[in-house]
Amino acid sequence: MHVIDFTGFNGREEKLRTIIRYNIPQRTPMHYRTNDLLHTNRVAVLVEDITPILTQEYGLEFNAEKAFTLAHVHDDAEIITGDVPLYYKDRMTQQQLDEVARNEENAIHELSALWPSTINGFSYTGLLQNALCKDVLEAHVVSYCDKLDALCECLHEVHAGNKRFLGNLRSYLEKLSRFPEKFPSLRKIVDRSHPFLLPLAPADVEKIVENGCFHTEESVRSPTGIPHYDRWRELTIEHFGISPLVCVLEK
Repeated sequence: MHVIDFTGFNGREEKLRTIIRYNIPQRTPMHYRTNDLLHTNRVAVLVEDITPILTQEYGLEFNAEKAFTLAHVHDDAEIITGDVPLYYKDRMTQQQLDEVARNEENAIHELSALWPSTINGFSYTGLLQNALCKDVLEAHVVSYCDKLDALCECLHEVHAGNKRFLGNLRSYLEKLSRFPEKFPSLRKIVDRSHPFLLPLAPADVEKIVENGCFHTEESVRSPTGIPHYDRWRELTIEHFGISPLVCVLEK
């Protein structure tokens, strides 16, 4: 993974590290608790992993550097708003969802006044607006990888025997299955040979969770039959080490 220079974005990484994902009673315990810094870095890795196919299919329509940069900053607004978990979003009215979007819009203005106007050659405000509105191809790709990372986080918990994440797992499976319909621009890359672009085959999640147990350095390298999840673990180990996958942070 190549590195982006965040000079001038003082305190940004520390703030993202303090934003704990799924930090609500309905998703506690989470044995392998994650934060926004790990999440955004890993989304960037996922984007980079499928970039050769994206470049081949879209050519100049797809700006790989923009997508990679957007992946890193796509959750920056949560520094101001905090994370709104999927469990709550799935139960919100349209009015409540609109309020979440307005809060994010206000957060974008606040962050834009706080930090440099450009990052890696792109407008910082523009990238945050892309993340909110999902109005360009690069944002569609990042949104897909964002949901894919979340799906694999849930799969990691379910394979550890954590029933609390079955609901989120099913929600993310449904959302990802509808991506080609929601973002027709992505139809070119579905059903490809890359693990992240294969159809999401139904898994017997009830059986998985019943047979689940805490992960070990050996188990996280053993194939599960779910190619998306297996590749996600490989990339996590390659770029972030094995600790995020095996160190139980909360029981």
